[in-house]
Amino acid sequence: MEIPNLGSFNLEAAVFDFNGTLALDGRIIGPVRAQLQRLAVDLEIHVLTSDTFRMAVQECRGLPVRLRILESENHTREKAAYLGQFGGRQVVAVGNGANDQLMLEEAALGIAVIGPEGAGSKTILSSDLVVNNINEAIDLLLNPRRIVAGLRR
Repeated sequence: MEIPNLGSFNLEAAVFDFNGTLALDGRIIGPVRAQLQRLAVDLEIHVLTSDTFRMAVQECRGLPVRLRILESENHTREKAAYLGQFGGRQVVAVGNGANDQLMLEEAALGIAVIGPEGAGSKTILSSDLVVNNINEAIDLLLNPRRIVAGLRR
């Protein structure tokens, strides 16, 4: 997609935070499963989680995603470092919490989600776009002209 006065984007992968973004209290939110199925046609999908509720493996079973349970003491840095594996490929990152801030900064496109858990204020300031819920975030990726409309200068 071409964004006026910003440049070209060729997103190849999406990296999502799990709890607070895709899930609430460890359970995937509403129609997110169907949306991820549709999104996987165009983007490689990755899910990062601290797995606070120990339900991520079960909840992601059968979905076209690569799940990564974080292991370090610093999940903020671990999430940002995870983007390094994509090399020059353009990635969109979607998250809500304080530990998503650097990941959204590092991504070619960062989307902050203000959901039932809220969103970290620094994470919001580090994002390119802010949405009210995960469904809106995925809908943006399924309808890229909406991203263009939101980012053109």
